[in-house]
Amino acid sequence: MTLIYFLIVIGILVFVHEFGHFIMAKAAGVRVEKFSLGFGPKLVGYKKGDTEYMISALPLGGYVKMAGENPDEEPTGARDEFQAKPVWQRVIIAVTGPVTNIVLAFALMPAVFFIGAKVPAYLDEPARIGWVETGSAAYKAGFERGDLIQEMKSRDVDNWTKALSIIAANPNTELDVRVKRAGLEKTLRLIPEADPRTGVGEAGLLPEIPPIIGSVSPGMPAEKAGLKPGDTILSVNGSPVVHWIQFSQAIRQNVGKEITINVKRDNEVLSVVVTPEKSETLGYGIIGVAQDLKTVTKRFGVAESIKKGFSNTMDLFGLTIDVLKRLFSFKLSIKSLGGPIMIAQLSGQAAQSGLADFLRLMSFISLQLGILNLLPIPVLDGGLVLFLIIEAVRKKPLSRRAMEIAQSIGFAALITLFAIISYNDVMRLFVK
Repeated sequence: MTLIYFLIVIGILVFVHEFGHFIMAKAAGVRVEKFSLGFGPKLVGYKKGDTEYMISALPLGGYVKMAGENPDEEPTGARDEFQAKPVWQRVIIAVTGPVTNIVLAFALMPAVFFIGAKVPAYLDEPARIGWVETGSAAYKAGFERGDLIQEMKSRDVDNWTKALSIIAANPNTELDVRVKRAGLEKTLRLIPEADPRTGVGEAGLLPEIPPIIGSVSPGMPAEKAGLKPGDTILSVNGSPVVHWIQFSQAIRQNVGKEITINVKRDNEVLSVVVTPEKSETLGYGIIGVAQDLKTVTKRFGVAESIKKGFSNTMDLFGLTIDVLKRLFSFKLSIKSLGGPIMIAQLSGQAAQSGLADFLRLMSFISLQLGILNLLPIPVLDGGLVLFLIIEAVRKKPLSRRAMEIAQSIGFAALITLFAIISYNDVMRLFVK
């Protein structure tokens, strides 16, 4: 099913992208010879007018083949060839594909808010700090439990979603953070640390999460010891517990050792002894419990959904641009990039979470696809635009040899990047 969801996401986004090129080419009077969903050998197809519509064997992409588009082709002088059109029309045809993906992102996001989805309740709550991990970037910066984050990187922060997004997008970067502490405002300098596995920023800041058990897995140590959903953890081995992370860390760090847990159940205090077992998958101690994480289903009317969808997509747009700037300035680890395997995993997870989460993921990927394709890299749409701008300035196109060299370099760079992110994907499957 994960593969099916992945193909649905890629298929829709590629179709929309290529449809943008197709429609604008037709509008400009360019003859479109092929419109393919996928690359490689044709599986099925039919021809209508001048255009052959087909589905090809490799589903990771697609293309529109316009007459006279390839610089290797000798122009015939036909007025319906791509090269016969003015530069400005060719630029519009080139950018319409990526722009269509960006427009799709803005169109899908309001549907997410209209349909509604379950989200952790704290994400929309004020970013009041419930816990600061010892030794973390936040700990070193002087954050304290109870601090209310109000501004970060000169951006207003009114909930945890914005705070966590800014932290994730700015590893190893100084962030001025304005907090409110005991009625007074204070500015702290935070430098999020890069996660060694993903490269995204981490600060060690957590919202308030009460140490309440939400579920107990059958056959696991917690069930055998008598722990039940709804139990509130009071202490572990005599040390008071006020936040779920304290309880989680105690479990992780005591593999194979008996620990005594005091819990409150129906106004009664009970003591249980449990021995955490090592998870071969995760590599640390577990007892088979999950936190009681409160979720909310948020739905909005049409007007409010449009407003929130636009605002949310603009935030994602800004974060994507910020990440690209940091990536090209070597301030962001390439480990943070994900490829087809990550997209497939996220597609499956989002589909299982519901239609709203699936559309949210599709919107985010469509936005990134549109922005990335506008980069001035040969073999991308942005690269073609770059060639056309040079042609407009020089009053004549680049030589065929120059374009071939540039495209070869661009193709090699993209293949290298694809290999790296695919390696990242594979490592994420095995390294925890």
